Amino acid sequence: MSTTNARNMRWNRMDQWLVISAILLLQDFLFLSQILAETTTSVHIVYMGDKIFDNPDTTKKVHHKILSSLLGSKEAAKNSILYSYKHGFSGFAARLTKSQAEEVAKFPGVVSVIPNRIHKLHTTRSWDFLGIHHSSSNTVSNGINLGEGTIIGVIDTGIWPESVSFNDEAMGKIPSRWKGVCEVGEQFSSKNCNKKIIGARWFLKGISHHAKKLILGNESSEYLSARDAIGHGTHTASTAAGYFVENANYRGLASGIARGGAPLAHLAIYKACWDISVGGCSGADILKAFDKAIHDGVDILTVSLGLNIPLFSYVDQRDAIAIGSFHATAKGITVICSAGNSGPNSLTVSNTAPWIITVAATTIDRAFPAAIILGNNLTLWGESLDAGKHSNGFVGLTYSERVALDPDDDTAKDCQSGSLNATMAAGKIVLCFSLSEEQDIISASLAVREAGGVGIIFAQSHEDGLNQCGSFPCVKVDYEVGTQIVSYIRRARFPTASLSFPKTVIGKWTSPRVASFSSRGPSTMSPSVLKPDIAAPGVDILAAFTPKGTTKNNAFQFLSGTSMSCPHVAGIAALIKSKHTTWSPAAIRSAMVTTASQIGNDGSFVSEEGSTLKEADPFDIGGGHVNPIKAMDPGLIYDIITEDYIQFLCSMGYSSSSIRKVTKTTRSCEKQKYQGLNLNLPSISVPNLKKAAKVTRTVTNVGNITAVYRAIVKEPYGIEVRVEPQILSFNSDTTILSFSVMLHSTQKVHNGDYRFGSLTWTDGKHSVRTPLAVRTIKFES
Repeated sequence: MSTTNARNMRWNRMDQWLVISAILLLQDFLFLSQILAETTTSVHIVYMGDKIFDNPDTTKKVHHKILSSLLGSKEAAKNSILYSYKHGFSGFAARLTKSQAEEVAKFPGVVSVIPNRIHKLHTTRSWDFLGIHHSSSNTVSNGINLGEGTIIGVIDTGIWPESVSFNDEAMGKIPSRWKGVCEVGEQFSSKNCNKKIIGARWFLKGISHHAKKLILGNESSEYLSARDAIGHGTHTASTAAGYFVENANYRGLASGIARGGAPLAHLAIYKACWDISVGGCSGADILKAFDKAIHDGVDILTVSLGLNIPLFSYVDQRDAIAIGSFHATAKGITVICSAGNSGPNSLTVSNTAPWIITVAATTIDRAFPAAIILGNNLTLWGESLDAGKHSNGFVGLTYSERVALDPDDDTAKDCQSGSLNATMAAGKIVLCFSLSEEQDIISASLAVREAGGVGIIFAQSHEDGLNQCGSFPCVKVDYEVGTQIVSYIRRARFPTASLSFPKTVIGKWTSPRVASFSSRGPSTMSPSVLKPDIAAPGVDILAAFTPKGTTKNNAFQFLSGTSMSCPHVAGIAALIKSKHTTWSPAAIRSAMVTTASQIGNDGSFVSEEGSTLKEADPFDIGGGHVNPIKAMDPGLIYDIITEDYIQFLCSMGYSSSSIRKVTKTTRSCEKQKYQGLNLNLPSISVPNLKKAAKVTRTVTNVGNITAVYRAIVKEPYGIEVRVEPQILSFNSDTTILSFSVMLHSTQKVHNGDYRFGSLTWTDGKHSVRTPLAVRTIKFES
């Protein structure tokens, strides 16, 4: 007994010693972790608001002085700083430790210090569909507006300069106001710029050290230059301003003349996004791109990237696009951004700042149907971009469940990698059913190919946009068609099928419809600002692309996303700017929103893609589907100056001091009722109508000198709308007039849903339409 007690006591003392040792080791680990955190540097953006000095060199010296004071020497400051923002606004990006970032935030003049953030890219027939019929390059000589003299800046993944879309045939002289450069780099020389691509810059300093190491170590396909390794930037640039290219096509599909919306506009390229999974587009690089674009003298900026929800406030410097675009807009540059690809869920729209033109995506009237002929001679239809080599003859057809490697494993249903039995799938077309968002037709086709299959039919819920499967035959169908094929497979003794090549069919599909992926409003940050603003084509858009595995310079590719709709609107903005050179960004936005269409090519209302096909509302398409012809002559415009945006920020509850730090304005916030509703937007959104509200707007006549406009109201359900005055009379002395819109709820039951309507001013020639969105809330009687 005594021996056992002694042994237990020894074990207890050993346990206590192990516990004490573990605690000491943990303390050491935490202490070392704290030291490591204090000595590890990362990129921070030190934002100082609007620039104080007109001379950029003086601003830069201030930045270096701050860093020198913080770090103890000029040499340390030189090694730390990455960018000096000194043209559109003031600030710098630098590598700092956590404690250094906290310390510099206390320096006079520093608005905020934020860690660098990563933004993501929002990834021929379309211009004819929009009504711009430039049939060939011969159009250049007949006086039609093609965007001459305007400069479109593209913040994206760079450009493939040899593409035939960027030849400078018939381009005019480079505008004398242009101050940009053509930066040389890997496989990019000054000769890659011309009268079409008049400038190119690239920004890499903001991405992580690990990402940069991948590029420098040749572990990616990237170029250390403005050259585009991804194709996204080349695609968006050519969509906005590509020159005429005859017989453009993707493997024979969609053959025709490709061109951008403004074929004679100049392009300025700002590469801030990189082809690395851990890189993307850093906030520091994006801000520098905005800063340089402001300095260089662009007229339009197209930015097909953004952040996901939850969004940051408009005075929070973590949203580089909101901050950069504010300063660009203040300098008269029109900024167009993609709405995001998180649809069809509501409250997902991004890039919602009121000074940004936010673009949703729609379909066009072109499709690529592919026939599936079953062994019983039944022909079903799917969609495909597959134009590779494959036999049109009948081969075996099977359902993925039947060739599962493990019959109890559900991953075979949507053909996940390694889930199929190669012996059973070999030589057959495999039908797969999508079960999750993680699996798509490309991944499934790879799994079928690995298992020896010769083709894939992929059944999924409705989703706009087609993907290429290389040379592997793949056809996308909906669940209804997929179920019919499964039924045939289960009945047939030896099921077979033949996949035909897709065809290009134009004008047979009702369009436009809101793309399933297009992010929807209302804005989560500022629901009184109706977002998106406008919709444009963004599904299966054919445009120039980076050649893959070839030296050809006439590569074209289909892409889908609000990334594609954004440059459509940028091209139209360039056309408007070319015709109306003095118009502000707000005027250009107003012209597009108030003249947009709500009617499809079949005479019915534009609908939202999906199972219900409901009528699209302003949270789907903003003012509607852009109409570039009518936007050239809108009749009336809703204009906004920078001071108006500042007062709007005041209405959101931001303090005068925080707004002054961002804008460097000396103006204080004004206290006005309904101030948040009275920003002079071409739309009206009232998110919290208790009983009644009054909204004011001001319009400027840009049409006939003498004109009389009358108000036509389509009331939202349960809302009485009264306009005062109901008639606006303009003449040579009266070009600007204001009016009020009184809203009164008549609803007895309040369910918190938005109701939609419109206010249209018409003089018989012009129809200036303002969308209305109103949500009533319960109020105390």
